[in-house]
Amino acid sequence: MRPEINTGIKKMLGMLLLAGLLTSFSFPGFAMAEKESDSLRLVLEKTEGPVQQAAVIKQLSMLALAEGDYPLAIEYLNREMELRVVTGDSVSWANAHYNLGMIFSMIRSFDKAIHHSLVALEYFDRSRLYNEVANTCINLGFVYNETRNPDLAYSYYERALKILNELSSKQGLEASYLNLGILSDKSIDQGKERRKFDEAQGGVRKANNASLIVIYTSLGKLNLNKNDLIQAENYLNQALDLAIQMGDQQYEAVIKVALATVYFTSGKKPDAYRLAESGLEMAKSLKIRNVMLEAYAELAKISMGLNQPVLAFSFLDQYSKLKDSIYNEQQAYLLSQAQARFEIGRKELDSERLLRENLEQALKLERNKKSKVALIGVVIFIVILLAFFFKRYYFKTKAVDNLEDKNKLIETQKTELEQLIQTKDRFLSIIAHDLKNPFTSLLGFADLAYNEFDEITDAEKRSYLGIIRQSSQHIYSLLDNLLTWSRAQSGRIDFKPEPVDLSEIVEASIDVVRSMADNKQISLYTDFTRDVIVKADKNMLFTVLRNLLSNAIKFTQNGGSVTVSCNCSGGKAAVSVTDTGIGMNEDELSRLFRIDGNLKNSGTNNETGTGLGLILCQEFMNIHKSKIQAMSTPGKGSTFSFTLEIIPK
Repeated sequence: MRPEINTGIKKMLGMLLLAGLLTSFSFPGFAMAEKESDSLRLVLEKTEGPVQQAAVIKQLSMLALAEGDYPLAIEYLNREMELRVVTGDSVSWANAHYNLGMIFSMIRSFDKAIHHSLVALEYFDRSRLYNEVANTCINLGFVYNETRNPDLAYSYYERALKILNELSSKQGLEASYLNLGILSDKSIDQGKERRKFDEAQGGVRKANNASLIVIYTSLGKLNLNKNDLIQAENYLNQALDLAIQMGDQQYEAVIKVALATVYFTSGKKPDAYRLAESGLEMAKSLKIRNVMLEAYAELAKISMGLNQPVLAFSFLDQYSKLKDSIYNEQQAYLLSQAQARFEIGRKELDSERLLRENLEQALKLERNKKSKVALIGVVIFIVILLAFFFKRYYFKTKAVDNLEDKNKLIETQKTELEQLIQTKDRFLSIIAHDLKNPFTSLLGFADLAYNEFDEITDAEKRSYLGIIRQSSQHIYSLLDNLLTWSRAQSGRIDFKPEPVDLSEIVEASIDVVRSMADNKQISLYTDFTRDVIVKADKNMLFTVLRNLLSNAIKFTQNGGSVTVSCNCSGGKAAVSVTDTGIGMNEDELSRLFRIDGNLKNSGTNNETGTGLGLILCQEFMNIHKSKIQAMSTPGKGSTFSFTLEIIPK
């Protein structure tokens, strides 16, 4: 059998092993019912906090994958990655990338599989998570082999093999040290502790052996494709030994059929026949029909090489029957559909024939009787037909009109969607630009401090750290606003109004921006006539005040001031944030709170911003059935105000 004939075995083995690696790496078990998915969705709706939400979403992705719903699993994993960024859990973030790479490999979306796997591999390399590095290399080896890049596939498989061999050696060393510790401590239940250790080591060893089977088999096939029969036989024999040791007959059947190809090509025809026959028997017992098909083809070729044409014909006959059986099963559904369509057509023909017979009888009655009653009957029949056809014409005309209206609506929606896409693209370009600046400062000063650590003074180090800290805070603020706005757009933010002490929330907001104000020598004041309790969502109100204060500080010159005031009247509390900054003209005021407004000015110290904070504030106030009003005079400052309902004491 030529190496390229192994396509069926290769794909079947690849998907089998990918699924096995996926479950062993990040998904410990999938024996969960559909009810558990519904239960977890209810839990997710009531869960607060990104850490808890990420944990629930990860379980939902596990269940979706177990049920074979790959699109839903991908959606959940993307949501989990967003939350891991917020919580700073970089290990779980990398694991999510790894799992996405595995799923995209399984559905053969190889470009996305490569992207996510390389992101995960870079993090695992930096963090020295060697077992995860090995598993990711196996996935990349599979993907590059499937995309016909054997050199890259070979390099990734070899790297994974080296890592797993080193890990196996370390585990053996750890075992000997732990055994010595157990023997030296008489207070420990040696039997119990030894069993626990053996079980843990056995689980790790089993996972490593499964990974090694993948690598050895893949390297064997790659060498077979390069016609390096010695290396191919060496790798496949190692894979076979491990499969037999693990008692996994699925792997054993696949590897035996592949190894039979190597033996036959190298002239070991009796050995090739023995292996192919053994692989066939195992495949039969396990009902792996693709492997059976490949085994029949290989045995037919080997039998011809052994000058046994009768036996070869027998195998070819079984190959043909099995192939026909598989093909027939694939065609069964199409045939059943065709049969159903035929029955519908036959019934329509019967109805047409019956109608024709009825018409013929009516005409015969008219010709035979020649009576007034018959004539009246025919006239009535014709009137009914005319009414019927008129009704059909009327509804068809109406349907055409409705279709035209729907087409116009679709065109309108298409235009609106194109505008939304353009707005989104402009918005993302602004976000990308404003993220680039603080990242440039952060990375530049971090590299400078790292490379010249011994040469620079402590004062310079503190200065660099201050710049890095400020850039990091800026990046976090941008990402926090972006994620909050994204959740608000998708309706995933709960509105929970409660009694809130206004002065308390104002002080908390001022504390957050105080360092930003101190850097510009800006004074922060509050002006309250009395203590006020308002009805509001505490988290949303804090976000609004923080953004308004940050914005005021940004556009106020060094030495200026920002004041938060509150005036109560008619059961409403009017909250205002006033600055002594640069102000805005009428055109700039008209473009506030709009994502397509392209309002993007630098602050007085060249601070950057997207305008997303104000948009988010306005949306939160809309939820409170309020609205942010803006008043400004160029050169004299600006005032942003909103109202909230007062709760009587």
